[in-house]
Amino acid sequence: PEPTRGKTLIVYYSFTNNVHTVINDLGTQIEADVIRVEPTEKGIDYAANNYAIGSAQIQAIRNNPGSASSYPAIDPVEVEFGQYETIIVAAPLWWSNMAAPMQPFLFHYGDEMADKHIGLIVSSASSGISGVEADAKRLVPDGRFFTTSLWIRSSQTSGSHDMIADWLKSIHYS
Repeated sequence: PEPTRGKTLIVYYSFTNNVHTVINDLGTQIEADVIRVEPTEKGIDYAANNYAIGSAQIQAIRNNPGSASSYPAIDPVEVEFGQYETIIVAAPLWWSNMAAPMQPFLFHYGDEMADKHIGLIVSSASSGISGVEADAKRLVPDGRFFTTSLWIRSSQTSGSHDMIADWLKSIHYS
């Protein structure tokens, strides 16, 4: 991959604050604008009833990924994508997919992210991240994804500084 130039945007969603912790550390290592994606409906306990709400949201997206109505509502954000060359997307893994509240951002703005360098950071307890990578590429089909995504297991969150630094080197971020 070619070295990164221009401004960077970090877009992330965090339910348990693991991703938030990682993004705070990333912010000490690079200069970037940051957007935290938030569901419109506040106070949802995705973990309640054996994660019934989050599971249902992921299933709705899987059933009809091309329909805006399949995605949960998120708070509005204003982004001028033209000023960014690199976009780092960070989200937890839910049921082998990108967390449902992160997907509507990419669904709505994926076309504007075409030809941008895209980096993925994924947090999960144990599962592999290929489903999150597939979701991102489905939602941003014309993004220029870095070949390596950063996978940080939830147990590694507090000690992720070196992992982030190594990932930035591996994608030739400068």
